[in-house]
Amino acid sequence: MSQNEQCQTLLTTTIQYKYIIECKDKSVELEVETRDVFYNADDELDCPLDVVLRKNDYSFNDLMSWDAREIRFIKMVDNETMVINSVPLNVNL
Repeated sequence: MSQNEQCQTLLTTTIQYKYIIECKDKSVELEVETRDVFYNADDELDCPLDVVLRKNDYSFNDLMSWDAREIRFIKMVDNETMVINSVPLNVNL
C-alpha cells in the first residue's frame, strides 16, 4: 500500500452517533448530529436525548407511546458499533 493509499484510508474513516430505542414492538434509530455530542462533567461522551428527539421530529410523548424498554447511545466507526451508554426503562408505576 502506497503512502497515498494509506492517507486516503485514514481520511475515509467515518464516525457517527445514534440513539437506538428498543421498544416493545419495534426498534427506533435516531440520527445524532456530531455537533450535539460532548464530554460531560464525568468526562464521558454524552448527548441530550431531548435535543435528538426534537431534531428527529419526536417528543417525549412519542417516546412514551412507543413503550420504550431500553435506550442506547452508540458510536459507529466505519462498520464497528460501540455502546457508549445504555439505560433500561423498566420503571414500574
